[in-house]
Amino acid sequence: MDMSKYKGMFISETKEHLQTMNSLIISLEKNPEGKEDIEALFREAHSIKGMAASMGYDSISDLSHKMEDMMDLFRKGELNLDSELVDILFQALDSLEIMLKSVEADQPVDAAPSTLIASLQAIKGGTPTSSISSKAPAPSEKITPPAKVEEDNKKAAAPITPEGQNLQVDLNIDPSSQIPGMRAFLIYKALSEAGTITISTPDIEDVKKGNFDNKFSLHISTEKTVKEIKKILAKMTDLAGFSVNPLIFDNNAAVKSSASSASEIEPAAVGAQKPSQKKSQQIRTVRVTTDLLDNLINIVGEMIISRSRLIEVSKGLESNPLQDGMLQMSNLIRDLHSQVMSVRMTPIENLMERLPRVVRDLARKSGKKIDLKIDGKDIELDRAIVDEMADPLVHVLRNCVDHGIETVFERELVGKNGTGQIRIRAMREKDQVYINIEDDGKGMDTEKIKRKAIARGLIKKERIATIPDKEVFMMVCHSGLSTAEKVTDVSGRGVGMDAVKSVVDSVGGSLEIDSILGKGTSITLKLPLTVAIVHVLLVGLGDETLAIPINKIIRTLEVEKHELKRSQKQMAILIDNEMIPLLSLKKVLDIKSNKAASDQISIVIVEMKSKKVGLVVDGFIEQQEAFVKPLEAPLEWIKGLSGATILGDGSVIFVLDIPNLL
Repeated sequence: MDMSKYKGMFISETKEHLQTMNSLIISLEKNPEGKEDIEALFREAHSIKGMAASMGYDSISDLSHKMEDMMDLFRKGELNLDSELVDILFQALDSLEIMLKSVEADQPVDAAPSTLIASLQAIKGGTPTSSISSKAPAPSEKITPPAKVEEDNKKAAAPITPEGQNLQVDLNIDPSSQIPGMRAFLIYKALSEAGTITISTPDIEDVKKGNFDNKFSLHISTEKTVKEIKKILAKMTDLAGFSVNPLIFDNNAAVKSSASSASEIEPAAVGAQKPSQKKSQQIRTVRVTTDLLDNLINIVGEMIISRSRLIEVSKGLESNPLQDGMLQMSNLIRDLHSQVMSVRMTPIENLMERLPRVVRDLARKSGKKIDLKIDGKDIELDRAIVDEMADPLVHVLRNCVDHGIETVFERELVGKNGTGQIRIRAMREKDQVYINIEDDGKGMDTEKIKRKAIARGLIKKERIATIPDKEVFMMVCHSGLSTAEKVTDVSGRGVGMDAVKSVVDSVGGSLEIDSILGKGTSITLKLPLTVAIVHVLLVGLGDETLAIPINKIIRTLEVEKHELKRSQKQMAILIDNEMIPLLSLKKVLDIKSNKAASDQISIVIVEMKSKKVGLVVDGFIEQQEAFVKPLEAPLEWIKGLSGATILGDGSVIFVLDIPNLL
């Protein structure tokens, strides 16, 4: 059977299993006695093993099998979990991720490192090592050698005999399963490891091809009990129901089910419909590719452009039916846009799940004790933004661990708890999501940052005394500026926060830093819900029209020319006791205009390079929803442009990239 068509699903599901295993291992390290987590971790490893074996990825199957054996020792209480064993589990997990990347890239899958295999085999064999903490089994206990397990699993099917434990297993695959044949085959593989399957109805080859009505039966010869077989089946996904019954043999060796009548199908634990649940209430899900979601949002964007065009054309026509139709179409497009965006939205839990592992590894490497708390995992963001924010969050956490949190000795010396605290909170406010990362470390020293900034020529010495602390904190986002005393493999090169701000700016967000010396630091990422369809303000510059994203505008105002001030040879405006410098947007973009100067000045207040700046424009036109299309070469090389959109009259206008305008 050609299994290559299932490769995409295998990669997607294995990634989910690996991420879940990461979280479970972190949880187990904090609570080694957590039996539910141990059982869950065993099931995750078992699922990966079964899927990899069915796909023919032997290296992945073998390594996950060894992890499964290790989990089995934890389950039986024959092995105590400690930090050294957690390190080995994470090494195995990292190896599985590397193997999966090879599968994704259509490259050969290398075997796990020999040192890792040796460690896992030593644990399985009970060999005492400096990195293994094990409990000697009681005299009556016996650990089956791996070779014996493999030998047992490979035994050929034996004829059914009245003396054996023979069971009939009837299975119902969930009708909503995308590929019922593969699901059924995975169940077949799982049961074959529990015993010897002697009969499959229909034949397993037909089942693998999907040539069955989502129901099939198996006869299995096994040493396991009915209850144990049911426990195996309860863990399987896309299984709507099942029944397990012993088989009886009459004198003619005919096989009969021990049940006097047809046994009722038992609901499966995962994805099953409860007897009391109406079919209409059952939640159905389907996997779709991200490319399909991107295409959908592009189509909706084109519809928004077409709607604007039709609205513009209909302005000169007096027709009530036309106006009613336009209104109805606008409402439908708005609803469609809302629904498509809701499909693109994904919980930031997917973004947060990897962070406890990052903090754990960094803390162990630096010899610090750190407790990480995460709130607001259910907040949703556009998938494109979630994908972009993975690395920036890791950079921020690296800074918290390396620069912020002190060693246990340093913390206790100043009266703090020896364990540092890092808290991540996600909150939604209107059309923005705030992600706040806060630590209770030593905070940021403004004087040290100022000295570094002067040394690097980022600011003149005579101006340093007038700069607010918030602007000083934002200086750490300049490339090459770092407050670390020495360069390590974690930080100190001055690229971390610079990279964070660049990515946040690129998705239309903003970054804020606040800190109290000796108390801690707070870093807030303000992110838009989506990046494809945004609200913009149209402004006039001579004969040109340009768009500025609304989420980049602090405020707009129109003032008389005599209200302007001059500060350090530059025009400025005084707002709320704050002197804000002004820039002519026409001069910045080199736009020529013969338009006569007006006594009334239109100003857009924005934030650029961590400073408030007033952009002077000829006038405000209107706000509107815009579908922003990315620019291609050579336009993509022009600084200060983030994309383009089409107005209702068919004209193409550029959308300004405010953070990178200068």
